Amino acid sequence: MRQISLSNTQRAIWMVLISSLAVPFFAGVIDLGLMLLSPLTDAVLPARGSGGAGEAAAGAFVWSVLPAAVAALGLTPFVLQRGTYSWLEAAVAGVLGFMAAVIIFPFEPPSGVPFLAFTAGLIMIGMRRC
Repeated sequence: MRQISLSNTQRAIWMVLISSLAVPFFAGVIDLGLMLLSPLTDAVLPARGSGGAGEAAAGAFVWSVLPAAVAALGLTPFVLQRGTYSWLEAAVAGVLGFMAAVIIFPFEPPSGVPFLAFTAGLIMIGMRRC
């Protein structure tokens, strides 16, 4: 059987495309899990409207598209150069992507931002494993 070889450019394109879709999905699932632990997690999650848990999870999916794309684009030079990236680079890209999105689209409460930024880093590490 013939083995298919991908160039670093192809790896970078697929990494950006898959990360831009899968990371928001994981963020929505994690947000839904944190909402199920309410009221313990109410201090770190943004305020929810009158909608249900599904609507809030969908909102988390939509909101996290920008940080996921920023993180993936930040990792693109590493993939173009080496064909991969380390777990530490993934974590830093996740946190920086999240912080860029918080600056552009702020939300309340600001006390939960460090926890959510840490979670974004963990999601990007998980994305690297995928």
